[in-house]
Amino acid sequence: MYTTKGIEAIATITELRARTSELIDESEKFEGIMIQKNNEPLAVLVSYKKYLALMAASKKKK
Repeated sequence: MYTTKGIEAIATITELRARTSELIDESEKFEGIMIQKNNEPLAVLVSYKKYLALMAASKKKK
């Protein structure tokens, strides 16, 4: 078992292939969309706005 660490939405790799555009649009609504492969976390899809915020926060920590 794993924790989603604040991720509110989960999609499978199959869903990502079939609904890429929709999932990208939905990424604006969530902190991130966890992408799973074989029921294991693989990646997180975040909006560009969220990505910029994460990068800015990362630079502040240095």
